[in-house]
Amino acid sequence: MIIRHDIDPELYLTDADEFPAVFAIATTQEEIFTPYDKIDELLKPSLIPAIQTKPKFYTCCDGMGTLIRPSWILTAAHVATALSAGAEIHIKKRTYTIREILLHPGFLDYEIEDCKTEDYENKDLARDDVALVQLDGDVESIQPLPLYQRKDELKKVVTFVGRGDFGNGLIGPDQVDGKMRIATNRVEETNDQWLISKFDTPPKCTTLEGIPGPGDSGGPALIKTDEGWAIAGISAGQRSLNFGEGHYGVWEYYTRVSFQLDWINATIA
Repeated sequence: MIIRHDIDPELYLTDADEFPAVFAIATTQEEIFTPYDKIDELLKPSLIPAIQTKPKFYTCCDGMGTLIRPSWILTAAHVATALSAGAEIHIKKRTYTIREILLHPGFLDYEIEDCKTEDYENKDLARDDVALVQLDGDVESIQPLPLYQRKDELKKVVTFVGRGDFGNGLIGPDQVDGKMRIATNRVEETNDQWLISKFDTPPKCTTLEGIPGPGDSGGPALIKTDEGWAIAGISAGQRSLNFGEGHYGVWEYYTRVSFQLDWINATIA
């Protein structure tokens, strides 16, 4: 999550138990390299074998998902393309196996060089970027989150949740620690595909202003309702323009769930 630079970063941290239905569905193990040079080798020769033979690793989040039924996960299609049936997902210290992955039939993969549509002008963003992942069994002890049903998202404040790369609006993504964070933003534009927010520079922004970082893709934009949180969007991509990834001024795009309800409901029926 990319946050404001001018307030305590600890304010963005949240416990996984606050949003148990939101979790990483794609992760990789990255080795932590301990740098040393010839001077280290001369002054501390005893440390070099330990550095070379005992690698340490950290977990890097590559994509998020949200439980919407006991055995169904909602995510972005561009995240789901990296998954495979039979792979394992770890949810609240339990392991589940992916039974099936279903991409929206209208998903337009931005990696396809010859994609051409009159209403699609930015190959960095894919239309109908939504997918469903079915598990081999019901997830226990977690209440799924409902889908937002209304089409009144414009100007509402949404809450983003994710474990992706961390940074702030001055420097962009800068760290990888796997911690769960939230951020808020206001929906500035809507259409049949997107909920669109701008990463505003303080102080003219929300209290916990922020946007997703790399690895937060597929995570939810939540709206608070009288019944609790509901999923209004799915993290899809960013238009950085000339500002640089994750910097103030970029535009963040979430797949608009209220316009995907028919396909989602028909698929999980």
